[in-house]
Amino acid sequence: MALASVVHADQDERPPGLEQAIRNPSIPMIVDATITKFTKEGYGTIKINKVYKASKVVLPKQVKGYSSGGTNPRIVPLKIITDRGKTRFLFFLKADLLYSTYNNRFEIRQDKEKQLVVDTGAGWKPLKEMVALIPATKPKKK
Repeated sequence: MALASVVHADQDERPPGLEQAIRNPSIPMIVDATITKFTKEGYGTIKINKVYKASKVVLPKQVKGYSSGGTNPRIVPLKIITDRGKTRFLFFLKADLLYSTYNNRFEIRQDKEKQLVVDTGAGWKPLKEMVALIPATKPKKK
């Protein structure tokens, strides 16, 4: 019985995965983008492969990283938070900054069947299934 409690406690410690984060209606922009290079500041120059969600904003050509928040916020550069060799991600963005979630970038790759899959934090799933979870934006009433 004690072992079950330990396993359950470990599961509770785990941050939410892509399925929960992608359903957040307050995320302004979700894009599939490839990092083409990094600037000397560590910001990522990107090529947007597909836009899944965007409000009336200009699509960024660069992702700086994320803001540390607080009274003296600083930008944590994208180069620091991406693993070497990984270049294609599903990014959650607010303008040219990563939207603040526990994980605001999820790696995308092609699987053996040549379909795009995304790392959900709990394994790889087809990208098309995950983006189907993005809440539809409601049309504005006139």
